[in-house]
Amino acid sequence: MLHGIALRYFVEVARTGSLAAASENLHVAVSAISRQISKLEQDVGTALFERMPRGMVLTESGERLAGHARRALLEGDAVLAEIATAQALGSGIVRIGCTEGFTRSFLPHVLAEHHAVAPQVHFNLRSGTPSQVEQWVATGEVDLGLSFSSGDPAKVQVEYSAESPVCALVAPGHPLARQASITLPDLRGYPIALLARGNTARQLFDECCARHGITLEPILTSNSSSALHAFASQAGAITLGSKLSLAGLGSDLSLVAKRFDEPLLNQRNLCVMTMRERRLSRPIEGVLKALIAEIESAL
Repeated sequence: MLHGIALRYFVEVARTGSLAAASENLHVAVSAISRQISKLEQDVGTALFERMPRGMVLTESGERLAGHARRALLEGDAVLAEIATAQALGSGIVRIGCTEGFTRSFLPHVLAEHHAVAPQVHFNLRSGTPSQVEQWVATGEVDLGLSFSSGDPAKVQVEYSAESPVCALVAPGHPLARQASITLPDLRGYPIALLARGNTARQLFDECCARHGITLEPILTSNSSSALHAFASQAGAITLGSKLSLAGLGSDLSLVAKRFDEPLLNQRNLCVMTMRERRLSRPIEGVLKALIAEIESAL
C-alpha cells in the first residue's frame, strides 16, 4: 500500500516539478511526500530527482521509473473502476486531448453519437498544440490523443494514422468551390483568414508560399478555428483546415474542403494516440473504436 502511495506521490512531483505544487494538488503535507520519495530512492538504490533551485528534475533513472509508474497507476485505476462498476458495465470517464480544430464540430459530433449508444460513459475534452497533446498522452494526463503529428513511437502508441491534407475551406458558393483542386496563385484576389503561426497547417502553408515566392496577407488571423470558419462562411473568405474538421458542422456555417495542387500540403498525417504499453479500459476502447470509425467515414 505504501509503495503505491509513494509511486503516486512520485508521479505528481515528476509532473509538477515541485514538492509544494504536488502537496497542494494531493492535499498532503510536503514532509510526507518528501519522506515517501526518499524511501522510494532508498528502495531503488539511486536518486530519482535532481534537487534544483527552481524545482525537482527527473534523473535518467527517474525518467524510466516515471513511465512505468504512470502506466501502473492508470492500469490500477482502470481495474478498480471496472470492479466498482460491475453493475454498470462499461461506465467511466474518458479523457481526450486534441488540437483545437477538432473541438469545433468533429469531436462533439463523435462524442454525441457515442453518448447515444453508451450514455453511462462520461467525457473530458481539452485542446492544445500537437506537442502538448503528445505529451499529455505520454504522461497519462489524457487517455486518447488526436492531432496532426507523426506520433513519436518512443513516447506514444499510434493506434491509427491517416493522410489528412491541408485543404482550402470555402463557402459552397465561392468561385473556387467549383474547381477540382486549387493552386496557391488561385488564392490571389480573395480575402484569406489564417490561424496564428505555430499551427501545423499555417506552417506548411507559409513554407509553400515561400517556395513559390507568393505573398498572401491574411485579412484575419486568430487562434480560434471557430472564428475562422464563421468568417470564411460569412465573408466569402478562404481559410485552411481539413475535410475532417467540417464533419458535423451545422448548415448555417457550411463550408467545403478543396485540396491544393501542392505535394507538401497533401503529406500531413492525422494520428490517434494512446500511452505506450498501457492497458485500456473498456470505456476507452469503446471511444477509440468509435473515433477511428468516424475518421474513416469522414475521410
